[in-house]
Amino acid sequence: MKYLLPLIFFLSTNVFASIVGVTTHPLSDEARVLSAEMTGYMSQRNEMGAGLRYTQGLGTNLLDVTMGGAQDSRNLMLGAGMDFGILSEDLNQPRVSVKPFIQQLTFEDESSTIIGAAPSMRKGFATMGHEVFPYLSLPNGMRLDSESQEFIFYSSLTIGASVTIPQSQERLVVSVEANKNLGASSDYVGALVSWIWN
Repeated sequence: MKYLLPLIFFLSTNVFASIVGVTTHPLSDEARVLSAEMTGYMSQRNEMGAGLRYTQGLGTNLLDVTMGGAQDSRNLMLGAGMDFGILSEDLNQPRVSVKPFIQQLTFEDESSTIIGAAPSMRKGFATMGHEVFPYLSLPNGMRLDSESQEFIFYSSLTIGASVTIPQSQERLVVSVEANKNLGASSDYVGALVSWIWN
């Protein structure tokens, strides 16, 4: 635990909120989750930022609402998405889901709206007596910039993992995530600390 906070701050050297977040972690059908996230951006401008995220279980699906901001050029980001489970995880099969999302963000003086979907795959495993849930996602869609009034294809590759903190009675989850820009996106690394209550 004493290494957790330095790790979070080390990974967080810039920000906007992630698209995937805690929706790939195994949650109950009625789970309510409040997450604090920090993201370090390594493209466009190197900035530090933070965000809050609320996730609500709706049966096998998850509603996700987020808000974030950063130091200078990244002013505000608002977003929402709904993670729909397609395949449930079992011993021989990963969990597969798709998360349609919308984001409104401001970068410098330009405002953008992103509409897209993030197909995701997660497969948990046990190590040293703890379950770890790595995931892979390919968020993509269309971005409309206020200045140019043109549609731009948006795409990225996201990898991450989440783990429940053992002393928290399954209430605290730590997630680490990295994103690679594949087009009109940003490179970032980030960390989330999520509190689950039912």
